Amino acid sequence: MIAETINPDVHVLVGERLHSNSTIFINGPDVLLVEGMASRQDAENLRDYIEMELKKRVRFILCTHYFSDHLAALKLFPEARIIAHQHYSHTFALEEYRSVEEAAFFVEPGILISDEMVIRWGRQTLRIFHNPSHTMSNLNLDVPECDLIMASDAVVGNIVYLHYSSMGVMERALKRLQRAGRKHLLTGHLGVRSPEAIEHALFYLERLREKTLAAQSPPDGQAAFLTTELKSCLPDGVAGSEFEEFFHRRNLEALVKRNLLLH
Repeated sequence: MIAETINPDVHVLVGERLHSNSTIFINGPDVLLVEGMASRQDAENLRDYIEMELKKRVRFILCTHYFSDHLAALKLFPEARIIAHQHYSHTFALEEYRSVEEAAFFVEPGILISDEMVIRWGRQTLRIFHNPSHTMSNLNLDVPECDLIMASDAVVGNIVYLHYSSMGVMERALKRLQRAGRKHLLTGHLGVRSPEAIEHALFYLERLREKTLAAQSPPDGQAAFLTTELKSCLPDGVAGSEFEEFFHRRNLEALVKRNLLLH
């Protein structure tokens, strides 16, 4: 597990499994935790870091969406109140490939958000807002004191993941994140990053839209579309990773299943 410090009150931990992030906001002896890792081992390491290294207790856990790669720690902090969007259960039901271990991560949230909530937590202000993107129940955060926007899985590496969404929904979500104008970006995976990743994701989305439109005419358009290379959808100088390649392939398959519909 990798630990990054944004400031003395804000720590980001990146787990081994899927490089899922958990963010620790400190207020005196208490912690508000955003996301809960993707595996039980990562979750236990997270608990040790908070309770043994920082000597803090978790009072709240915010889940930006209820996919199991962010829920592993929920049962390890039984006294914490869990915050989620009011339609969290729909997100959990969408996962086709959930393992037995991942299914056991589920804990029902006690605080539900419909649109927006502001939490003043120590020296930080957490503006939590509903921003449909990766899923329709996604929550994002703006933290002005850290010059930080937290995009959850609206951005995956330098691309987007459309399996549960559409191009129009993703574009609106990314532009909303971009308008925040923050210096730092934190997505659901891979640690603290440059907000240029949002620009790259918008570029990817536009190129994919162009290729989707082009594939609608020829009789073999769908078959050719499935061979679209990731590098042809990324800006010059931005190299695609194995992580992004996996989700790019699933995007192509999802769009073909929808008969190349854009919305």
